[in-house]
Amino acid sequence: MTNRSAWGFCLAIMVFAWEASGQQTATPLKATEAGSASAPGAQTPTAASAQKVVLKVGSAQVTQFEIDDAVSHLGMKEKAIVSTQGLQLVGEEYTKMLLLSQRASEERLDLRPDIRSQLELQRVKTLAQAEYEKMASEVQITQEEMSQYFTAHRSEFETVQVQEFLIRKRPQAADPKQGLTLEEARSTAESIRKALLSGKDVEEVAKTFATSISVMLVDQRPRTFRRADMKPALEKATFDVPDGGVSDIVDTPQALIVVKVLAHHRPELKEVTAEIKNKLQQQRLDAEIDTMKKKAGVWMDEDYFRQPVATSSAGPPASLQPRSEP
Repeated sequence: MTNRSAWGFCLAIMVFAWEASGQQTATPLKATEAGSASAPGAQTPTAASAQKVVLKVGSAQVTQFEIDDAVSHLGMKEKAIVSTQGLQLVGEEYTKMLLLSQRASEERLDLRPDIRSQLELQRVKTLAQAEYEKMASEVQITQEEMSQYFTAHRSEFETVQVQEFLIRKRPQAADPKQGLTLEEARSTAESIRKALLSGKDVEEVAKTFATSISVMLVDQRPRTFRRADMKPALEKATFDVPDGGVSDIVDTPQALIVVKVLAHHRPELKEVTAEIKNKLQQQRLDAEIDTMKKKAGVWMDEDYFRQPVATSSAGPPASLQPRSEP
């Protein structure tokens, strides 16, 4: 492993410890405290193995549970490294993290206002996340509720498979290469529509008409959309057309569009049960948080929060910026 990738792995361990535990104070958890750090209901090793101390750095002790928990929260790339190289690297990087943390405490960096602010914010974030997950686990959605939602919103889950021809319109006073005049675009769109209605294959029509950047088949492969994925004009032009049909010409500000409708799919409840359950759970959680806001009496300085925030072009190095899970 290169120094750069090793440092990236070290950062992954640090980010996990910072974000997941929220307990980066003067010293890490000791062996006797580790068992209480797990979330309620979490699957952990046996009590004996969880409490087993597997790493000591000065006075700090790290248990098997803490190492296993850190590994479980790594990203896919870091987990792949562990699966091929074992836990030795994790131990080494965890050691580096503890050494740096201990020196920071010795130098009293945890008393700096900016660091204290970050630590407090992380504590709040960790508790908020834990409470949110607890609330989510307590939300129970019945089969009847999901069925009722599906009946009332069935059209939302319908999909249509299409292939689209796009004919670009030239803006006024623009370079001729930037599109066709309105008359040319309309004539071309009508010709494409007639060819498709006559039964000609989409690829054949594309070879005939899609000869420049002004006229194109959007994708060689059919694409599938839900109603919410499409602009209203395209939704009406496609979902109202039967399988195998061709849409009317759809006029948008930049282009004319002709759509070949290949197939519609109207799913059964069992196909979208998980999605509906998640949606209803989210609605419940949002409603509960709204109730909490009202009870708490939230006040915001509107003038302050409306003002734009000046951001500096200079930021932290790329390796230190938050990374999204692949």
